[in-house]
Amino acid sequence: MQKTILYYILIFIFPFCCLSQAKQEYFFKGSINVNNNGIDWVPIFSRDKPSIIANFSLGKDRFSVNPLIRYELDGFQPWGLDIWWNYIIKKQGKFNFDLGGVFPGVINQRINVINEDLPNTILQPWVAAIVNPNISYSLSSNLKLTLSYYEILPIKIVNKMQIESGRIIILSSTMKPLSISNKIYLNWSPLIYAVQLENSKTGFFSAQTFNIGIVNSPFSISSVINKPIYFGDLSGKSFNWNLGLNYTFDLKFIKKD
Repeated sequence: MQKTILYYILIFIFPFCCLSQAKQEYFFKGSINVNNNGIDWVPIFSRDKPSIIANFSLGKDRFSVNPLIRYELDGFQPWGLDIWWNYIIKKQGKFNFDLGGVFPGVINQRINVINEDLPNTILQPWVAAIVNPNISYSLSSNLKLTLSYYEILPIKIVNKMQIESGRIIILSSTMKPLSISNKIYLNWSPLIYAVQLENSKTGFFSAQTFNIGIVNSPFSISSVINKPIYFGDLSGKSFNWNLGLNYTFDLKFIKKD
């Protein structure tokens, strides 16, 4: 039933919202991050290896399509591919609301196999869809809080280890960049979140991202720090962090009549 509802949202609501917009200005923006340690909010999906993470966003006004592509740098092995869809329902005033989703979402997991014709370990794709409503509140022009919910719905179960259901709740903040000098800025993005997989005990975590760069330069240096408050039935590192180099861009296009 849940999957049927999700499919209707993706097939009917998102295309309708996209085509119904009158504004003819489009955007294409993104960031590419090369880091020494691939971290995921779900601990079992973290790579603990150097990786490249590319986020892109293409859309106009309220609607956007946002591919997320991740690769391990060791052998350039595919980590995952998510196609995010997002529509901003309310974007004026202090309260804002948007509806997002992933279709499809692919995460490659290493599986040990016993087969003379195959290597000892293979990458097997776990494919899922995600429903993601977000509500935000602007405390001031410098600070906004966002509450996000993610419901994970597998599209096809390929082995007994695959997660059959999951949910994540994230409370994050968006702050105005801090000016260290006339040319250098610092972004700090703290968040707390909870993860529950199937019927296991919920794990609680805190994380923060630091980003330092030069004003008007597309390059910056970032670090993600992840610390469990309570693991629940999850497992992972008691302290996880990485260091990365980022390249960002933001382009605007106007469609001619």
